[in-house]
Amino acid sequence: MISASFRVHARLAAKNQNIDKVPVLITPHPVNDLNDDQLREMAAAALPVIIDQLTNTGALAAETRIDFVHPAARENKHCIDANLAAPAR
Repeated sequence: MISASFRVHARLAAKNQNIDKVPVLITPHPVNDLNDDQLREMAAAALPVIIDQLTNTGALAAETRIDFVHPAARENKHCIDANLAAPAR
């Protein structure tokens, strides 16, 4: 589990440890500006993915983004990761 800005680093670190096939759960970035309620909301969005990754006996996606839009993106404010922008209205 990593935040979006560290995706490339996580992949390189996994490759260096010979575990480059490990599935990665990607959360929005930044995380440090989220309040407790927002963190709980993000955790609730991540939980089903985590359970699936831990219990699935089939092939897993190399990378899975959780279904959580960063609050800054919801308010059309600057968001570090453009892929986490709120959907078009």
